[in-house]
Amino acid sequence: MTGRRIVAGAVWGISWALALASLTLQAVWQLPQTALPGVFLSPAPAEMQARFDEIGVTVALIYGPVSAMILARRPHPVGVILAVHAVGSGIAAFGVQYGLLGAEIPGLPLWGLIAFAAGWGFVPGTFMTAALPLLVRRDAVPAWQRGVIVTGLAVAVLAFVASLTQQSVAAPVNPLAIDLPGYQAVLAPAYTALSFAAVTISVLSCGVLIGRWTRARGRERTGVAWLTLGHLFLTFSYVLLVLPAELAAPRWVVDLGMIAPVVGQVLYPAAILVFVLGQRLWGVEMVISRVILWASLTIGGVAVSFAIVAGTALVLPGVGGLWVVTPIVIALAVQPLRVWLQRRIDALVYGEGADPVSMLARLGDRIGDLEPGAAGLQRLCDAIRRVLRLGFVEVRAAGSSELVAASGRAPVDARGGGQLVRPLMVGARRIGDLIVAAREGQRLDRRTRALLDDIVGLVAAALQLVEAGVALEQARADLLARRAAERRAVRRELHDGLGPALAGIGFGLAATQNLLRDHPERARALLAELGDDLTRRARAVRELAGEVTPSPLEGATLGRALREIGGRFDSPALAVVVRVDAGADDHLPPPVRDGLYLIASEALANAVRHARGTRIEVRLERGVDGDSWMLRISDDGRGIAADAPWGVGMRSMRERAAELGARLEISTGQDGTTLALVGTRAAREEPGEAGTPAEVEGSPEAGTPVEAAGPAVRGGAR
Repeated sequence: MTGRRIVAGAVWGISWALALASLTLQAVWQLPQTALPGVFLSPAPAEMQARFDEIGVTVALIYGPVSAMILARRPHPVGVILAVHAVGSGIAAFGVQYGLLGAEIPGLPLWGLIAFAAGWGFVPGTFMTAALPLLVRRDAVPAWQRGVIVTGLAVAVLAFVASLTQQSVAAPVNPLAIDLPGYQAVLAPAYTALSFAAVTISVLSCGVLIGRWTRARGRERTGVAWLTLGHLFLTFSYVLLVLPAELAAPRWVVDLGMIAPVVGQVLYPAAILVFVLGQRLWGVEMVISRVILWASLTIGGVAVSFAIVAGTALVLPGVGGLWVVTPIVIALAVQPLRVWLQRRIDALVYGEGADPVSMLARLGDRIGDLEPGAAGLQRLCDAIRRVLRLGFVEVRAAGSSELVAASGRAPVDARGGGQLVRPLMVGARRIGDLIVAAREGQRLDRRTRALLDDIVGLVAAALQLVEAGVALEQARADLLARRAAERRAVRRELHDGLGPALAGIGFGLAATQNLLRDHPERARALLAELGDDLTRRARAVRELAGEVTPSPLEGATLGRALREIGGRFDSPALAVVVRVDAGADDHLPPPVRDGLYLIASEALANAVRHARGTRIEVRLERGVDGDSWMLRISDDGRGIAADAPWGVGMRSMRERAAELGARLEISTGQDGTTLALVGTRAAREEPGEAGTPAEVEGSPEAGTPVEAAGPAVRGGAR
């Protein structure tokens, strides 16, 4: 890896050093525009040859960094060709200026060698570029295209050897020339034939690119389109450069030939960047700023517009004093094309984020109907990654290991500005994080960071919607579970309690009918017993109906409801006393009041059925801290045996206590049984605010009530 970077850095440094040296010589010595005659084998007109140094400087400055970025990651043939083109063009540009300087300063060292370098320096890269698009692809190169590439390489080598060894003028002297008159005589026509062969290969490459563009889809189609456009400009410049001076081409063709090579050399590297970086070819995972990519494409777009304006102005010159107006009119006519092209460039680099207003609107549409839970977050991440053209997006809810979703591939190494974390805030509360990373081969630029700052509020709102959906789904699931539990309770009561009781009452009535004639006293006693049993069963049915209503209190206050249920059991043989401290209904939320009522009802029913005492006391009192409440049900009955199993009622009370986050305690002794629900806090308005629900304790051994976070009930029940 270090060796590749050294080579890449050398290519970049040498190409730029030669280009800058060429510009320095021209600026300091004010050298002529036309190169020394005879150093070029090209048949192009002298006006075009005068632009060869400008083209060489442009190629060296642009192709140098592009080839270096590719070579630093992988020594692919495309990177090698671009590197040869960059360094060779720098040599050619410097050779032009050094040759002109040697003509003015006799005895300049290596004058002949460097002067003729102007003619052979650019040849290898220029000729090999004709077949370069055939190497830019994902899959294997077809056999016939490999043949074209080999042919292009052979043409480039032969043209380079011809340029390297030619000596068509007396001075300067090329030390590498082959001093054979016959050999020198065939070099010029051979070079011309090789140039036409290179142009033919370049035209063939354009045809291949156009065919690939028609078949491509999605992002690949965009990359191929830019590569095709860049190569079309290069091919057009090649055609103009090989036209021999003897053809006497029109002036506008010559002028256009001086513009097209510069435009092509600017646009082609931009197309290479789009295709190679955008498609991640050859495993090249380069790190490049979006600003650099955007600037390269924008310069290419401006160059295209400039070429159209300049070329049209040459074809349609102004009349008389209107020659200044003609280019302006053409520029205004081409302006819509330039604006359209710039929009396409922005969309290619930034996606929908190129227009912030449109981006926010589209993103809002995509997250307006999110699914609850991780599926909704996944859809949110996909939308953000697609809209902003990012490589990785993750949304993570604070304090939840389940509400996490990601889209794309997380970067292995997030250094170098490739990853960004933005907190999702609601007021001063942090509800989660938005984590994003650039695509492989890119960095998050300032524009993208600003767009992310603009959408964090929208993402936070979307995360709240997702969390609300999760809470709603959980509430719905809890409701369904509660309904199922209520149905099971009704079924058990009907099957195990009311059904057998009614059957027993039916048998009792049949027995009474048999006793009426012979034993009327026994019949009356049996009828009284059946009446009491029927009363108890009717009371059980009312209690069961109260348990399955949405709120067992049915609009009544907790104190009134407890007194009413106590009054149902109150009789001369059993005194039921209910005492409720003031403020219970004002301080306790409705779910807590419902739970306390149901637990008290079950505890009373158990005490009446099993305790066989004479007094039951129900007490709902405020704790000493003023913020907690305790429900206590005590009786003076026979108590609960230490090894007595817990029935359905006891398990039901324990489950309800756990739901309220309280602790159920039972103490039994000689004076009866006390059941207490400990820790009912008035401030517990939201789930999770008071802490984790306490474990319910159901030991029949005596114990001291201890306050716990959440509701708590204490009382004697079976």
